[in-house]
Amino acid sequence: MAAGVCYFCHMDRDLDFEEVTALLPAVQKHPPKAPWHLPVIGGLAVLWSLLGVFDLLAMITRFAPYMNQMPDLTREFIYELPFWVLGLRAVAVFASLIGAVLLIRKRLAAVRVLAIGATATIFGTGFSFAGGAPDDAAIQAVGVFIIVVSVLLLYYAQIWAKHGVLK
Repeated sequence: MAAGVCYFCHMDRDLDFEEVTALLPAVQKHPPKAPWHLPVIGGLAVLWSLLGVFDLLAMITRFAPYMNQMPDLTREFIYELPFWVLGLRAVAVFASLIGAVLLIRKRLAAVRVLAIGATATIFGTGFSFAGGAPDDAAIQAVGVFIIVVSVLLLYYAQIWAKHGVLK
């Protein structure tokens, strides 16, 4: 047909929906591909979280080879932590571990679970320091580092959720 002439104007009947959709070009939206670093970051997060699980279990069970490496004031402070602070730490480390596994599996639930872990980390660490933690710069630096890692991992998951990588 000539330019400017409508293909559908010279038809003897109206097309039904299936015929119209068959004439339209197929528009396929490909899901965004996960970046190469997502499983790497997720794997590192799993290892990091497993260290947190070990630390928590060593504190709860008072695992001597681990606890005896700490200064006496730090060890006494840990032994006197209220049960609810240890509960917050348990939520923090296990939520972070589950969130990291969900991140590797590209699940959207990773964002919520990591948010729970980050929140528990912030409050657990905050209450520990507010409750009279030993005035040790190394302990404070580790506490701040743990919070920063937790928040950055949550931010990383949120970015890839916005890009549609996490489903």
